[in-house]
Amino acid sequence: MCDEQMAQEERHMQHGLSLVVVGGNESGKTSVFNTLLGQGGPQDGQRTVNCMKRDGHLRERRLTVVDTPGWWKDYLLIDTAERTKRELVLSVQHCPPGPHAFILTVEIGKFTEKNRRAVEEHLGLFGENIWKHTIVVFTRGEVLRGKSIEQHIESEGEALGWLLETCGNRYCVFDKQTRDQNLAIQLLDKIEKVEVSNSSRHFELDEKTLREVEEKKRAAQERASERRLKVEEERNQVKGEGQIQLLAEVRIVMLGWVSCGKSSAKNVILNRKEHAARNRTKRCEKEAGLVGNRHVTVVDTPGWWKYFDAQYTPHWVKAELERSVTLGSNSPHALLLVVPADVSFLEEQRKIIQETMKIFGEMAWRHTLVLFTWGDRLGSTSIEEHIESEKPLRWLVEKCGNRYHVFNNVNRGDGSQVHQLLEKIDEIEASVSSCALTPEAPKTEVKESPKEAEEVRPEIVELLDEQWNRMDKELEEKIRTMWQETLS
Repeated sequence: MCDEQMAQEERHMQHGLSLVVVGGNESGKTSVFNTLLGQGGPQDGQRTVNCMKRDGHLRERRLTVVDTPGWWKDYLLIDTAERTKRELVLSVQHCPPGPHAFILTVEIGKFTEKNRRAVEEHLGLFGENIWKHTIVVFTRGEVLRGKSIEQHIESEGEALGWLLETCGNRYCVFDKQTRDQNLAIQLLDKIEKVEVSNSSRHFELDEKTLREVEEKKRAAQERASERRLKVEEERNQVKGEGQIQLLAEVRIVMLGWVSCGKSSAKNVILNRKEHAARNRTKRCEKEAGLVGNRHVTVVDTPGWWKYFDAQYTPHWVKAELERSVTLGSNSPHALLLVVPADVSFLEEQRKIIQETMKIFGEMAWRHTLVLFTWGDRLGSTSIEEHIESEKPLRWLVEKCGNRYHVFNNVNRGDGSQVHQLLEKIDEIEASVSSCALTPEAPKTEVKESPKEAEEVRPEIVELLDEQWNRMDKELEEKIRTMWQETLS
C-alpha cells in the first residue's frame, strides 16, 4: 500500500461518518439501523414515524445514523402525507453538515415498476445528487434459500436493474439469521468506498428547498396551534350552554372510501375482535353493543372508490348509503367520515366526498365528524399539524364544524378513545337535536346488486383493488370506459 493511500485511510479513521437510512414501510430500515449501532435502539418491526438519530462506533469509526419514516411500497409520492415528505427532507438536518451516504433498504421479493417509481419519486425529494451517495441494502436475505443475490436481481428484470445501476451497482444483503457485526462491517466497507468516490464530501441539500420545507412546517405548526385553541373554545361554548346530555342510546353510521378502515373503527367502538382477513363491505351491516352504560348501534356501509369521481360510484353503493340512515326507527346521531391519518388527502378525494355527501343533504354536515384512523402512525406529530399540512383536509374538517377525532389502531383496547368519541357525539346532538338526519336525494334506482356487478365485470374490481395508478393515463381511460359500459 502506498504512502498516499495509507494517509487517506488515516484521515478517514479520524472523522466520523453520517448516514441516513431510507426505504419503504416494513422494508427493514430499523433492523439495519440497529445492526450498524448494536443493541439499544428501537425494536425491529416498530414503525418509524419521526426521524430518529443514534451515535455509535464501528471498527473505530464514529457513526451518526438517522432512521427515517418510510413510505408505502406501492404508493407513489402523491399518496404520501405531506408531513412524512417533510420528515424525509429534514432528516439531513440531524447530521450536519449532511450525510456521507444514504442506505436504501429494499426487501427481497417482487420489485415492480410501480415500486421502482415509488423509490425514484421519494428519493427525488432530495435532488439528483442523492444517487451518488446511495447504497442499496437488500433485507430478508434468508428468503433467497441458496439462490445468489445476483440471480435474484437478474430474475427481477428492468425495474430492479434500473435502481441498482442508478446507485452505481452498490449493494449488499442483510438477513435476520446471521445479523451480526460482520454484516455491519461489510456495509461499512461499501459506505467508505462511497465516501472515497465522493472525495469525502457530504451530501448537501439545496438550500432553497430546505428553507421552503422548514417554512411549510413552521406555518403548519402555527395553524395547528390556532386550530386546537379554536376547537377547545367551541367545545367549551357548547358545554357552557348546559344543553349536553349523555345519550343512553347512540346511533352511528360509518362512511368512507374502500379500505379506509371503517370496519376496523366499528370494531374498536364496539370492542370487537379484528378479523385477520375480511371481504369488502357490500351491504349495510348493523351491529350493536354496550359501551360503558350506553347502548351503541353502528351501521357499516359500502365504500366508494378513492380515486374516481362520484359519478363512477356504482348505483348499489349509492342505494346502500341512502339506506344506512333509515335502518333504525330513528335517524342516526352522527355520521363518522373515516379518513386514514397515514396518507395524503388530495383535492380529488375532497371533491369525491363532497359529491357523495349530497346523498344525505346539506344538513348532514352538521351531524358529521371526521374520524382519523391509524393515529399511532402520527408519532409526535399532532393531528392538527397533519390537518394543516393537507389543504383539502382543512376544508373537510371545517365543513364538519371542526369536529374530528383520532383512533389509535395499535392500542385498540384503550377505552378512553371511544368514550371521548361518544362525548363528541353528545355535543353534536346538543347542537342539532331539532334537525333529524334523513336523505334528501331522490331514491337511487338499484340497477344491479353487488353480486351481479362482480359477475358481469370482475376484472373491474381486480383493477381497482390493486390501487389505480393515476399517472398512467392509458389505464385511466381503460377503466373509465369499463365503468361506463357497466353502468349504462
